[in-house]
This record gives sequence, C-alpha cells and structure tokens, in this order.
Amino acid sequence: MSKAVRIANVEAKKGEKKTGYIEVGETAVERVRIPIVIVNGAKQGPTLCISGGVHGCEYSSIEAVVRTLRQTDPAKLSGKLLVVPVLNMAGFDARGPQGGMSTPFLNPIDNLNLNRIFPGNPDGTMSYQIAATFMTQVVAKADYYVDCHGGDLNEELASYVIVAQTGDGEKDRIAKEVLAGSFDCEFVAISGSGGGSIESASKMYSKPAIVVEAGGYGRLEEDAVQFIVRGIANIMMKLKMIDGAPTPTRNQKVRQRWMVYTRRGGLLYTPPLGTKVKRGEKVGEVRNVFGELLETLEAPVDGVVTFRRSPLPASTNDRAFGVFPHDDLPAPKARPYP
Repeated sequence: MSKAVRIANVEAKKGEKKTGYIEVGETAVERVRIPIVIVNGAKQGPTLCISGGVHGCEYSSIEAVVRTLRQTDPAKLSGKLLVVPVLNMAGFDARGPQGGMSTPFLNPIDNLNLNRIFPGNPDGTMSYQIAATFMTQVVAKADYYVDCHGGDLNEELASYVIVAQTGDGEKDRIAKEVLAGSFDCEFVAISGSGGGSIESASKMYSKPAIVVEAGGYGRLEEDAVQFIVRGIANIMMKLKMIDGAPTPTRNQKVRQRWMVYTRRGGLLYTPPLGTKVKRGEKVGEVRNVFGELLETLEAPVDGVVTFRRSPLPASTNDRAFGVFPHDDLPAPKARPYP
C-alpha cells in the first residue's frame, strides 16, 4: 500500500492531491515560500519532480506545469508527482524588473539567478536558501526531475531539451531516451554550465534530469505550452505512471550548442530562428546608434540558429545567438551568463 508523502507541512495520503508552501525565510515585508503540490497516486510507481518558474517570466513553461497539475488525477496515477509551479516567486511577482539585459532572470530580493547557484546554501542569501530548500526537500525525494524553462523577456528560442550527465551509463540513457526523448524536438543539448538545477540533481543525487525549453519574449504561447504538456505526459506514460501510449516524437540530434558573443556594444541584429548557416558566414551585426557598422557576427559552425537574444541594445560579451551544429563537434567552453 502506498504510504503518505510529506514535505514540510504538506501531506498527501494515497490517492490524494495536496497543495501548500515550504517556508524558506522572510524579507522585511514578506514571507519567502515555495509552493508545493504533492500528487500521491492510488498505485505504486516512481516519483517524478517537475518545477517551473526558476526564471519568473518564462510564462509558457509555468503554465505547462500548472496545466499538468490540473490534468493529473491521483486516482489514476501510479507513483507520485512532486511539483513546484513557480520556484522564484519574487521574480514572478515582479514581472521582469527593468535595469539590464539579465534582470528578467533574477530574484529581485538579492539580484541573483537561481539557475546559476544550485545546489544553494542554507546560510546564503535568499536565492541560495531557496535553491537549497528545493534541492533537499523536494528534488532529493524524486527518482526523475524535469525543470521547465523557456525564452525569457529578452530571448527567443526554438523548443529543445537540455540533458544533464550523471556519469552512470544507464541513468544517462534514461535521461536521453526516456526523458528528453519524450519531447517532439529535433535538438537535445548536453548541459555544460555549472550551478544549474539539473546539474545539481545529477551530480548530488544521481537523478536523471532534464531542462525543457519552449516559448519566449515573456509571452504565453499555446504551442509552447502544448509542447511541454505533451512531453511530460509522454514521460509519465513511459514510466507507467499513467495509462496510454506515448505520442511519436522525431529523431533527435544530441549536440553541444555553439554560442556567438558580441565584441562591441551597440544595436544588435541577429538571424531569425531556423536560419541555416555555414561556418564563417556573416549572419549578424552590431551597429552604433547612428547606424554605422561596428562588428559583423559569423556562424561558428554549419548548423541551425535555435536561440537569439531579442533586445536591440547589446553590450560587449553579450550572447547574440546560438547554433546547433549539423555534426557532433565539441563546443568551446561557455562564457559566464548571468
């Protein structure tokens, strides 16, 4: 018989769905809490953790998490869902504080990007506390982890998945084939950055973990929502958590993404998503406010443009656009990205 599941003060018995909050700390004017939903299925099965809102303005992915919750019936579920619809509640509430290229990603309490400081630190500033609380009280209790993201206020991207590596061959296969393979996208990236949610889940707890990316420009886009909802449903079917046959997905290319950065500050012009580029081809530029050319941006490899920063203004070393290569080529080490 399935036992009750308890996180903080939230407890769900067999066949129940319960909602509540995990207390983290407080500011001078408000409590800082993490919303948590426990869906304890009527039958035995694995535990899947799903999170949204690590970045507060990635609305399509947040809505996809909420919609998944609405559609999940604990009476028909085998296993357990541990769901955080919005991890960065302060950033979500602020709706994209103005002040710089990266502010939509940040927690306005301490101006840190949650997805650069995992696994967090209970003795750190508020973002570190949020990250540590989430990892130890939620992710640690799961068998699999899916972190839902998308293009923020300042980004446009094609839908794709990022996979973390545990070093365990079987768990890495599950992450690629079962988790990432459930999403109908052409490209899967291998995570290379430190401090991310899935890197911590894979390294600290040896969990198969992925980030799914869809949507952008701070908009709620139904196609992006459906991409994530269908993918999570496919995962749950493959893990035998819900009944049904997974919908077919296309063959995926697993690659390291190549990034192009600006050397000059000015007005940034980048190629549309889906543009096919050749190595050395001039596909972007930076101009000054008089319209004079300062820099030409070249494609680093043969491939397809799948990411670009959308604001017109750019500074030195800003990310401009990303290319998934046609061939499996090792990409240069990524530069710091707030």
